[in-house]
Amino acid sequence: MHNVFISYSHSDTKIASAVLNILEKNGIRCWIDYRDAEPGLNYAASIIQAIKSCNVAILIVSEKSNNSPHVINEINSCVNASKLIIPLKIDNYKLSDSFEYYIGKTHWIDAITPPLEAHIEKLSSTVSAFLESSSSNNPPLDKPEVKPNGPCTYRMAKFGELLQLGYTSKSIATQLVENDYINCNGIQEENEGTAEQWEEYLENDSDTFQYLIDKNNSIVGDWSMVALTTDAMELAKEGKLLERDIGIDNTDILCFPGEYNGYILTFSLLPNHRNASNYNLLIRSWLNQICEYAKNGIFFTGWCMNVFGREVEALIRQLGFKYACNNVGIGKIYTCSNKSLFSISLMKEFSELKQLYEEHFDEKY
Repeated sequence: MHNVFISYSHSDTKIASAVLNILEKNGIRCWIDYRDAEPGLNYAASIIQAIKSCNVAILIVSEKSNNSPHVINEINSCVNASKLIIPLKIDNYKLSDSFEYYIGKTHWIDAITPPLEAHIEKLSSTVSAFLESSSSNNPPLDKPEVKPNGPCTYRMAKFGELLQLGYTSKSIATQLVENDYINCNGIQEENEGTAEQWEEYLENDSDTFQYLIDKNNSIVGDWSMVALTTDAMELAKEGKLLERDIGIDNTDILCFPGEYNGYILTFSLLPNHRNASNYNLLIRSWLNQICEYAKNGIFFTGWCMNVFGREVEALIRQLGFKYACNNVGIGKIYTCSNKSLFSISLMKEFSELKQLYEEHFDEKY
């Protein structure tokens, strides 16, 4: 059993090793990737498992870790798992926006002035004190109370329901980013965006994100989309749009009747929950939402998506999407016209949606 997870940039390995050695000398068992990542396991999954099994995360804050997407991913996961994060600041580099978001109000240990060992001993004492006091059964922060769902194992939920279950917009956004990093090996922040970026959409355009939850009310899948401006849609179709660049300036809020450009961010299921039934729940939920929009005079002229995984690529082909080009970052760009979408066999179940689109666009699908 590990008590501490050490998060650091590999450029700071020497200092991370010093932290490891002093804490373990004082009886505090640590997890560090170069020693403890299990051979044969997916690296990202190994990191997630280590974070969930530890009590405390030590973040070595430096210029290098500030700019490391892997470190940011780890802190995403630590926040989502409600772990205590203790930053050890080893230089005067200004916190990045992502670090500011997660640890800006957290008290850190300043280890800039020598000797380093004295600061690590202070860190060790802080960790020991927390471990001794954490034997009480206080509920974790930002985590939902587990409530039984009844006989249904999986179901779709909207933003408001997750809030009622005890989630916050921050914990939802963090969970979604964590899930994407588990699902998409090699994805970077440029093609993922950040939790704080998507938190704004969760709060202001909540119907564009919907979630698959299991019997423990954990988020195990989701679909999400945005409405891009015309210029942004053209960039997306050419593979020149990165998710990190999606913001208020190049998207439209779906509240007024009109025609919009649909950009799907994800159809996502965690590996252990991928089956036909759950994919059907995702797709039917998405189509039901498109139908609700159409009833309110909101229509989409077509669709675009940057696809990262083979299973999603196979899924959207069945929805009528066709390959267009590669993204400048990672992924493949797929597009879909309304005619292609409404020609799939599943649309027999959505005759009202099809009729609404045919009447609006004056076209027979």
